[in-house]
Amino acid sequence: AGMDVSTVGTVSATKAATIFPQVSGVVTDVSFVPGKPVSEGQALVKLDDADEQVAVQLAQVALDSARSTATRTEQLAKSNNATSVALEDAQTAVRKAEIDLKAAELALAKRTISAPFAGTIGLTNVNVGDLVSSSTVVATLDDMSTVRVSFQVPERASGLVAVGQEISATTEALAGRSFTGRVTAVDSRVDATTRTLGVEASVPNADGTLKPGMALTVGLQFPGEPHPSVASLAIQWDRQGSYVWKIDGNVVHRTPIQIITRRSGVVTVAGDLAEGDLVVTDGVLRLREGITVAVTSTGAPPVEGDAIPDAAASATSSQSKT
Repeated sequence: AGMDVSTVGTVSATKAATIFPQVSGVVTDVSFVPGKPVSEGQALVKLDDADEQVAVQLAQVALDSARSTATRTEQLAKSNNATSVALEDAQTAVRKAEIDLKAAELALAKRTISAPFAGTIGLTNVNVGDLVSSSTVVATLDDMSTVRVSFQVPERASGLVAVGQEISATTEALAGRSFTGRVTAVDSRVDATTRTLGVEASVPNADGTLKPGMALTVGLQFPGEPHPSVASLAIQWDRQGSYVWKIDGNVVHRTPIQIITRRSGVVTVAGDLAEGDLVVTDGVLRLREGITVAVTSTGAPPVEGDAIPDAAASATSSQSKT
């Protein structure tokens, strides 16, 4: 039959980062509000950068000087008043000055701590005047527009769950709310201790109601394939296996079947039966292949024919699923 699985999952951010400074320094500005959204590249914290500003200015002056020297040397070389070696030295000095300027600009940029992606910024213990280092946590950043839900499914469902499958989720923290997502990843192995398979799903969270760490009740449905069901009285056995007598027009034919499930006098089977087919349920022991029958009672309209023996019949159904 089809199978429904209910399990508990844990919410985490699709993107999450703990933000540290790249360098040590004194905080001069904290420009974010904890719990509020920030954009990618937005400045969060600035460190004292007076020395780095000076270094950039000195590097720019050195580059301007090197370029002027190179320009004069090129003009002298054209009139043979400077050697090619002197010209190469001047051009090398320009390239070195350009690299020195880039290094100074990088050192200056590291004094500003920016958001690596758009998201919601967390609480911080950093204040203006604090001395921070590369091991100081500035804040946490979570992209909560879509959340990841991690959960386990039992071993019996390990061959059925697949990427792209829809899931539903609810949480006691948000009574009455239901969330829908899709499976994004399935583990490659079943845990030998718990006999469960790890699964991750992505759930849209545009309004930010789901928070990291929340518990969700996750539901997955695994619909089965439709199979016909017949009354248990229709099932017969012989040395070749189980079968039913199917009525074709007013003639009976032995039709092999495989039993899938039984419940309350109804048997779900696999075999050459279609929805609405009639099978004999009474008088089955008097039948043989090709005999003509008349239907005396049926869940479908009676089939006309000569009564060689009379037979009661029932219509098969395709509503059972496995």
